[in-house]
Amino acid sequence: MEKLIVYGSLHCPDTQAALKKLTESKIEYEFKNISGELENLKEFLKLRDTNTLYERIRQEGRIGIPCFLQQKEKITLNLVDVLEAKGRRI
Repeated sequence: MEKLIVYGSLHCPDTQAALKKLTESKIEYEFKNISGELENLKEFLKLRDTNTLYERIRQEGRIGIPCFLQQKEKITLNLVDVLEAKGRRI
């Protein structure tokens, strides 16, 4: 099973809450801090700038984190979707 990838920033309270919940739920993940590593930021921007999920977010001038990447191409911004996919509850 592929590991969940989480793009976010430690400066973002939503990212911090999501990471805490994933850890408490014992879900393995790889955190890519977009504010701490340029390569992570580039990866995230490529996802954000090419995915229709982000159209409204881009129009509103928002960032759109935390971002959860599952199974190579499945992207969601909803922690509940991730937890349910892993058989966990909020």
